[in-house]
Amino acid sequence: MALPAPPTRPTAVIVDGYSSGTFLPPAFARLGVDVVHVHSSAEPMASMLQPDPAAYREAHRCPAEDPAAVERTVAALAALGPVAVLAGQEPGVPLADALSERLGLATNGTALSAARRDKYEMIEALRRAGVRCAEQYKSDDPQALADWAERGGYPVVVKPLSSASTDHVYRCHDAAEVLAAARAVLDSTDIFDRPNGEALVQSFLDGTEYIVDTVSVAGERYVCGVWEYEKTVLPGGRNVYDLDVLLDPDAEPVPRLIAYVDRVLEALGIVHGPAHAEVILTPEGPALVEIGARLNGNMNPDFHDRCLGANQADLTALAYARPQEFLDRYAGRVYRPLAAAAVHSTRTEADGVVESVDTAVVDRIAALPSVHLVGVKLGPGKRIRPTADLLTSPLRIFLTAPGMDAVRADRAAIQDLKDAVYRVREPASVLLLGPDKYVLQACLRHGVDAVLVWGAAGRDHGLAEVPDGVRVLLVDDHKSPEAVLAALHRAGLGEHRFDAVHTSDEWALVTAGVLAAHLGCRALDPATAVHFRDKSLQKRKVAAAGVPTARVTVVEDVHDVSGVPWTFDRAVLKPAAGAATARTSVVSSAQELEALSRRFRSQHTAQRTFVLEEFVGGDEWIADGFVHDGELLFLAVGRYGDPCLTTIDRNEPLWLRHFDPKDESFAYERAEPVVRRCLEALGLRDGVFHMELFHDPETGRLTFSECAARRGGALVHEQVQAKFGVHLGEAALLLALGRAPRADVELRPGLVGTSYLKGRAGIHFSCPSPAELRALPGVEFARIEFPAGASFLEDIDNTNHRMGQVLVSAATEDELRTRLAEVRAWFDERLVVAPVDVTGRELRAWGRSLRPDADFSDPLWP
Repeated sequence: MALPAPPTRPTAVIVDGYSSGTFLPPAFARLGVDVVHVHSSAEPMASMLQPDPAAYREAHRCPAEDPAAVERTVAALAALGPVAVLAGQEPGVPLADALSERLGLATNGTALSAARRDKYEMIEALRRAGVRCAEQYKSDDPQALADWAERGGYPVVVKPLSSASTDHVYRCHDAAEVLAAARAVLDSTDIFDRPNGEALVQSFLDGTEYIVDTVSVAGERYVCGVWEYEKTVLPGGRNVYDLDVLLDPDAEPVPRLIAYVDRVLEALGIVHGPAHAEVILTPEGPALVEIGARLNGNMNPDFHDRCLGANQADLTALAYARPQEFLDRYAGRVYRPLAAAAVHSTRTEADGVVESVDTAVVDRIAALPSVHLVGVKLGPGKRIRPTADLLTSPLRIFLTAPGMDAVRADRAAIQDLKDAVYRVREPASVLLLGPDKYVLQACLRHGVDAVLVWGAAGRDHGLAEVPDGVRVLLVDDHKSPEAVLAALHRAGLGEHRFDAVHTSDEWALVTAGVLAAHLGCRALDPATAVHFRDKSLQKRKVAAAGVPTARVTVVEDVHDVSGVPWTFDRAVLKPAAGAATARTSVVSSAQELEALSRRFRSQHTAQRTFVLEEFVGGDEWIADGFVHDGELLFLAVGRYGDPCLTTIDRNEPLWLRHFDPKDESFAYERAEPVVRRCLEALGLRDGVFHMELFHDPETGRLTFSECAARRGGALVHEQVQAKFGVHLGEAALLLALGRAPRADVELRPGLVGTSYLKGRAGIHFSCPSPAELRALPGVEFARIEFPAGASFLEDIDNTNHRMGQVLVSAATEDELRTRLAEVRAWFDERLVVAPVDVTGRELRAWGRSLRPDADFSDPLWP
């Protein structure tokens, strides 16, 4: 098939056009160049100023660690015939290097990509090149970092390897401070939402800090500006940036700084595009703090045009779109200031949520003679915190005048106005029972203070990660009101005003309602929660509303069924308040029921109250969505590949997909009226839900099965977000707080399905990684949940019995089924499991099969 013709206008590709990268599309547009955007992550980086989709002709998602996605993106971009690929923000640097190199464009190449992104590799590259730099050490062990600092002397600096904006940067004066700082770094994500796997400790560089900004073509650079950082000391002793002051290029130490940065650019292979360097002038000479192969984050084109006559965004666009013109006009030269200039980052002690912005105060600041622009960084609903770094500075103000005296006078006047810009209220506070990573993500995005109560069993499982900024209370059991209340009082939160209690844990739903009633805040009330837990109660309510549902008999004690009447041809026996089809069986006679009773009695099962339901055949459908104030705002209807009980009986992995509302509208026409009646009957007015229905393909009749007042398990969240663009975790949080979530559907064509990955009986040694799974056709997301070294049971006894899960896209259902089957088979072939219940000889034979090249026999002494 012939590739599409390249566009008539030149095209540039911007990877991660966040923050000051938003200035690149208009810069290229002024040169007649269209732009295409590439995300280097599966999800947008919520902490950054987002790219404007309207500024780009098209967009691609290319998680940098996903080889298949990189190949797809290279092919798609090659068809456009781009003139350039460049990074708009720090995380996009490695992918921009890789794409530009693959496409044969002007590039810094991949050989030193890691050194342009990872601060440890960056400094080591300078050391190898003989360029002055700090001493350093990195580790994932706080004690090892403290030991290194003890040997080298204090003070030292502890920081993440790949963050920005002074995020989690600590100056430490003793081992205790290093330990605390290292733990803070390792327990957090960087500003790009990526976990900090290691922390970096460096020798302290004593001196004044400067900015040096450049743009280069083929190693020929132009210096756009050199600025001096003026810092202020916070009450706790921490330095934060106050003013970035533009310097005279002919005055010392600017020529020394430029000469040093030239060596840094060469050592790190930055020969094309922008660079933003931070350098400290120590008594021994300049030394690099760090450098980014991207625009200065404080760069504003109009402001820089006014004080410098040019700006880094326009210069970067010119360097890529018209390199010879750039060389003719700028190569080897240095900026000439047109006026005095500074950028002021204000600080605040406010702590809460922005209720509104007082535009009259903003106008008063903007009216000051030297103020060029007032950057209001926070809008209504955003979290404002006491300033600790550049990220938490609430205002960025650009000032320029004929002389610095006028700039400093206006900076002083701003101090009397800045605290009146934001009207602040207390932040919303939510008590979470058990971790839900998508709800936690939403808490950070919406500035909600979260207190997470985490049970020992869930924490020991080890899969869930809690982001920085969330307070965690460890308890024996987060489903126990006693344990939760005791933990709150121990933490001094017994009288704390929470706005809501929320859980995504089926087993903690009633606990959340009971606690909320005591705490005087929002949650699903306990009586409604009980009806979402007890299968007999919810069927009674739904049947009373006229919705077809199975007949139910309550078995009060499954250990003794002698008094339970048998009135069914076939029935399903399951716990009255269970989940994941655990301890659920099809029963065909009273004798089979008695046999199951004897088995449960011999197993001493803790669950004793069961229900016996009339067996209903057909396809098993799912309905996922949310309601606000009793109104259904979003609905996604889908189905399991086979009914849950069938997958268990056949010992097969569960798979599911959602129907397309356009191409499979019949499903929504049938399901929506039933879903509405069920939710109304069950009393859900604010919350997410996951409902299961049986569909008779011959008649179209839907029979209610059960409903949970939480988001669906498996990869339902990921599947809904991939297919519909709706974030169920965010919806769950906002609804818990009584707010209406966004329900704008961004429907994706084609099919998206998810499947479990089976294990094999034995001790799990190794399996393919998520990145290796994502390299397979159509695989867009993968999660491995079962840890190495644990024993996997052979029989699937519930729908949570799995090694991991994958999300796969396809054009048709046949292709989806084929891809899912191929992924499962590929995974199984590469799964390494040690057999159990075998002899030592058999285990040795198995070990030799793994390493046929090695000799593990018992040798004789030579």
